[in-house]
Amino acid sequence: MMLIKLGGSAVTDKSKPMTARQDTIDNLAGEIASVPGNRIIIHGGGSFGHIKAKQFELHKGYKGEGQRAGICEVQADMRRLNSLVEGALRKAGMPVASIPAGAIATFDGGRLSDFPSEVFAHYLKIGITPISFGDVVVDRSRGISICSGDDIMLRLAKDLKAERCIFVTSVDGVFADFPPPEGQGPVPEVRRGDRVAFSVRDTDVTGSMQRKLELMFEIAGSGCEVRIVNGLVPGRLADAMRGKETVGTRVIA
Repeated sequence: MMLIKLGGSAVTDKSKPMTARQDTIDNLAGEIASVPGNRIIIHGGGSFGHIKAKQFELHKGYKGEGQRAGICEVQADMRRLNSLVEGALRKAGMPVASIPAGAIATFDGGRLSDFPSEVFAHYLKIGITPISFGDVVVDRSRGISICSGDDIMLRLAKDLKAERCIFVTSVDGVFADFPPPEGQGPVPEVRRGDRVAFSVRDTDVTGSMQRKLELMFEIAGSGCEVRIVNGLVPGRLADAMRGKETVGTRVIA
């Protein structure tokens, strides 16, 4: 079983509020549909989620009634983006079922507590591809939290024993220096302790790229093959799904 995370930077223009990269979404949907096998698709929020979530400080928990509108708006905006991704997958010929994290996940103290992975497994059994996404969710002690797509990836990878996890982003992988010198590609493999560099703009309400990479290390530690590829370059996701070598970075536990 395979998990695919369509990062917010790949499916949206993070510099412009509520701006989807529809051509990229359509291309990625076609690539996913072209490779047979069981897969679960998760996508990030990008400019549909992070901008308002930061504005209303939703990542800090529930502080008062001034956040209520923000909670509802972010959830509604994320469902709009999900509708675009879901629609592209259906157009590509895939039967998909959307499972919003805000409807099923519970956090406690800013960490994912309850998550019904068996629901995803059931859809796979009957031949339907489940799709979920980062969302505002209930938090027992903080009132609310932001559940990132990476949180979902980690839980599903462990619970369902995924064989391959692919993180699709807007860059070629992880670099030793950022910005990389001319002609320098991404590091082919990255391990804990390796020197890597991240851009300032990689920080959002779900944490820095360093935190995301730590989650990837944890997924890799469960025995899953983890790869990072550039979704803006046609063909790379499909190659990674087939296990072929392509430009990108492998995350090694």
